[in-house]
Amino acid sequence: MPFRDSWLHVGTVLVLVGFGASQPLIAGVGFVLILMGAVGQYWSKHLFDRVTFTHTPSQRRAFIDEPIGLDLEISNQKILPLPWYEWHLALAEEWSVEGEKLAEASAPGTNYLVRRGALGWYQKNAWQVTLKVPVRGYHQIGPAHVRSADLLGMFPRRRDFDAPAHVTVFPRVFTMEDLGFPADRPFGEQKGRNRIYEDPLRVAGIREYLPGDPLKRIDWKATARSGELQARVYESSATQQLYLMVNIDTLEHAWEGYLKDDLERTISTAASVAVWGAGARFAVGLLANGSFPAADRPIRIAPSRSPSQLTHLLEALAVIQPLTLGDLSHAIQRESGRMPLGSTIVVIASLIPDGLAAAILRLADEGHRVFVIATSDRVDAALVPGIPVQSVGQAFSRLGVTL
Repeated sequence: MPFRDSWLHVGTVLVLVGFGASQPLIAGVGFVLILMGAVGQYWSKHLFDRVTFTHTPSQRRAFIDEPIGLDLEISNQKILPLPWYEWHLALAEEWSVEGEKLAEASAPGTNYLVRRGALGWYQKNAWQVTLKVPVRGYHQIGPAHVRSADLLGMFPRRRDFDAPAHVTVFPRVFTMEDLGFPADRPFGEQKGRNRIYEDPLRVAGIREYLPGDPLKRIDWKATARSGELQARVYESSATQQLYLMVNIDTLEHAWEGYLKDDLERTISTAASVAVWGAGARFAVGLLANGSFPAADRPIRIAPSRSPSQLTHLLEALAVIQPLTLGDLSHAIQRESGRMPLGSTIVVIASLIPDGLAAAILRLADEGHRVFVIATSDRVDAALVPGIPVQSVGQAFSRLGVTL
């Protein structure tokens, strides 16, 4: 038993010895120890009653190296004061705090922002610091813990505040000219720009099946009712679709790890194309073989021209990790039936294995305009004959930006 936990026992013994030996001084010391121990234990037990600690970032989304304000506050809403306190706020090692040197934490990849002080009754202390982070991602702020003790420091305590906040830091975005594309038509002439396409998700009616109609147009229920082959008629759609398909794999096998520079070039390129597409009034969508945090399915954002669509796309690209959920070719196979004919599909990859190359060629055969952006020199254009392939590796080298 620690000595601080035995004050009451020691005090009791001294009181009994003092009375037994007729020594009032010893008994008095025992009473003092009992009183100090009882007060200290009560104070310690209720030390963190109605004590709150909050850390609130000024924004939940930011770009790389953009200053982010962080408001911190510790409050004591009771009569019993905190004679002293020391709080530690955990920050991922990517974070830097302007004008601060962070303390190292025992957990790898984590540092602490630390403050010390005292709180009287019904008092609060507040701080504001400026954070920056040089890499994209879904970055955590917190959790935090506070240490304090009673007036004499006999019974120290610690309280954890397990309410972390997160800030999504978007990838770096470049203009299409920076990446070596023509600013006005980065993917060539939009042939058939005003052409009306059929939207396979919007069925307008049924007609007799005609030779040459694809089998997926057949409506089998209507065929069974009429006894003759019936085909669906789809409503027309003039919306321009730009579908980004991002391959997160940078090496042939997952157990080989990944190439950080290739992955970051791929994600930054996808973000840049998404920004251009939204500005050009495309309905932009995203398919990637990565996943959202705490999710177990590939990233899929259906094409849309919603005002919030670009934010959703950049958030999805920001949180991508090296871990992939299967091949992109499998995700494309599941998605192909949902894409309207005539969509512009941009495949962005640092590696194109045979399966993905076959999926790209199938998309072109189905009537889509397909374009490949290679983010490394390991992409072999011969695997996708007839598909335009543009490399951006030299463009990134010329820009000289650390991703």
